[in-house]
Amino acid sequence: MLEKNVEFIEQYKRLDKLCKETLNSYEGVSSYISEMEATPFEATVNISEWDMTYKQIKHFRWMRNQLVHEISLDENLSTNEDIMNIKNLHELIVKAQDPLSIANRSRQDDYYYSKNNSSSENQDSFWNKIKTKIKSLFS
Repeated sequence: MLEKNVEFIEQYKRLDKLCKETLNSYEGVSSYISEMEATPFEATVNISEWDMTYKQIKHFRWMRNQLVHEISLDENLSTNEDIMNIKNLHELIVKAQDPLSIANRSRQDDYYYSKNNSSSENQDSFWNKIKTKIKSLFS
């Protein structure tokens, strides 16, 4: 089991480094978790993998803490599935296809949509006021 635990730790360090770079943070995986926790529910409700990824990454951090602080690397903790899942999450973050990236894009799209629509509504109402005024001059 030592080999799986070592592989897990190596993959965790790789994920942590990516999270640090992506989030411009010193805390890596913990920052990713914090960002997920700070994301409004409205931005996450339509992301099918949100809850699973949140639970998974918290589990990864717990496993890492167990291996580094609590138990021996020789104990049976990491599985092939854990290693595969942490690699998959790393790949999703690299491709910006992870739940947090999807939520952030969605929030940006909503912001730009609402900003553009509110200005067009204001513009429409402005032009409607002008049309109304012109019509009133000829009535």
